[in-house]
This record gives sequence, C-alpha cells and structure tokens, in this order.
Amino acid sequence: MRRVVSLYLPTWPSDRIRRRDPAAPPRDKPLVTATAANGARVVASACRAAQALGLRAGMAIAQVQAMVPDITVREATPDADADALARLAAWCLWCAPLTAPDPPDGLWIEIAGSAHLFGGEAAMLRTLLARLRGGGCTVRLAVADTPGAAWAVARFAPREISPLVGPGQMAARSLACPCAPSGSLLRPSLSWLSSASSGWPNSRPCRADP
Repeated sequence: MRRVVSLYLPTWPSDRIRRRDPAAPPRDKPLVTATAANGARVVASACRAAQALGLRAGMAIAQVQAMVPDITVREATPDADADALARLAAWCLWCAPLTAPDPPDGLWIEIAGSAHLFGGEAAMLRTLLARLRGGGCTVRLAVADTPGAAWAVARFAPREISPLVGPGQMAARSLACPCAPSGSLLRPSLSWLSSASSGWPNSRPCRADP
C-alpha cells in the first residue's frame, strides 16, 4: 500500500535567506522578497512576521514600505529557490528511498516500507519535522495513501487535525479542509507513479541508490 508524505514549506524563500545571510532580520521581524510584474516591483513572498502585518504576495513594494517603513526587502530568486528545493528533496533520501520536489514550496516523500525503521509513521514525521525545523525551515506535513489527500491536509487542515490520514479516510478528511481548492484531494494523484521511473506530480523523482 502506498503512503505518501506531502511536505509544505510556506515561507521557503525567506527561510532560505535567513539560513544563508547572517545580516537577515530575525524571525520576528518582517521580510519580503520582491519581483517585477507589469512594470512595477511587487511582493513575491512574505515571511510569517510580514504576513501577520497584512503583507501578501502581489502587493506593490511601495505600498508595503509605506505600511511598514522598517520592512526588509530582498530580491526574489525563484531559480535558486527551486534548485534548493531539489537539493532538499535529495537530502530527504535519508528517510525514504523515493522523494521529489513539489515546486514551488513542497516535497513528496514515498514512505511505504520505510516508516517502520523509525518506529512508525508518527515517529517518522516527528523526526522529519524536528530535523527540518532545526535547520530553520517553517514546515507542515501530512501523510496519506494518496498524494492529493496528503497535499490538502498539509496545506489546509486546521492545526488540531492529525497529519496522519489513515487508509480510506480521504473523504472524511476532506470535510476537515474546507478551504482546500475544489478537486485538490484528487488532482495531484492523477499522474501518480505510472511507471518505476516517472509519475511524481509535476516533478522529477530522486531515488536512493539500490
């Protein structure tokens, strides 16, 4: 039986900046990245502190700076973020033999056959969360028997809902994700592993050496 982890990194760009730049502001200070759109500079991503102040992707940088004069603005680096996401997927091979990036802000991990090595799925998720958060990543995750269910629960389920979706529980969990886009519980599963070498939704898989 397939068991899939969807790992969600909601502030991946700002997490990367803080990890590699000692001059970056601390986590309790607002940080956004900027990009060009329609001849203007707009917010590409916002950290949690910035989101708490009402800052969102798509807002004009001039508006953001008027709202929060001491905001830190860095240039967005989407290609570098994508490369780093692929490296993180490869790093996750320590816990499972098949992983893949889920751009722009997530990973897929196939844990069937490996969770027992960590004492079960719950213990494995705790270990994975601890290592990622210890490395400076903001992360949520969920595991289910379909990628769509895992994806929706990781991103939209209330925090009090367990991230472990048992076999056959997808329909029940859909009621716990009222903000999930229509069809999101099913859409990512449509292209799931159609062969031994392909099928990760919108990504190229990483495999551990045999």
